[in-house]
Amino acid sequence: MPEAATPGAPGVSRRAVLGTGAFALPLLSGCEPPGAVRRTAHADVPVLVAAITDEQDLIAFYEAARSAHAGLARRLDAALAHHREHLTVLRRHLVPGSGPRRDEGGAVPAPRVPRVPRGTAQTLAALREAEARAAAARLAAVARTAPGLAQLLASIGACEAGHAVALGGRP
Repeated sequence: MPEAATPGAPGVSRRAVLGTGAFALPLLSGCEPPGAVRRTAHADVPVLVAAITDEQDLIAFYEAARSAHAGLARRLDAALAHHREHLTVLRRHLVPGSGPRRDEGGAVPAPRVPRVPRGTAQTLAALREAEARAAAARLAAVARTAPGLAQLLASIGACEAGHAVALGGRP
């Protein structure tokens, strides 16, 4: 007897969707390879704090750039709004005191505001570099975190890489 097709996917069987044997295991275990070491939630706290710190710094830099170069405001607003959204989402994942000891975890330093270059072209170049560094940091962090946080960081890193590209070209 032929196997029933999955609703909404004509011609695709449940077996094809779910896989068999060893293939189904990674799907059910959060895409971790067999033998992967499970991380505890507190092990991700330093990575999360670093991501929050970077987002705060980027927001501070964008705000300072907008103030110093009012003509760039419209060009910078979309990226600034994205960074504010990233920060909101990242902060939702941070539970103060969630480190391995009661006194660690959740301590996020105040934002650092870099010096804004005088020219708009130099400012855009500095923002591009900051975005590229942030994207690289998120990519590096993906390998050190649990799958759920890794997905969030990868998404934020991709957005930051996109900002770096969008800031290219003429001021």
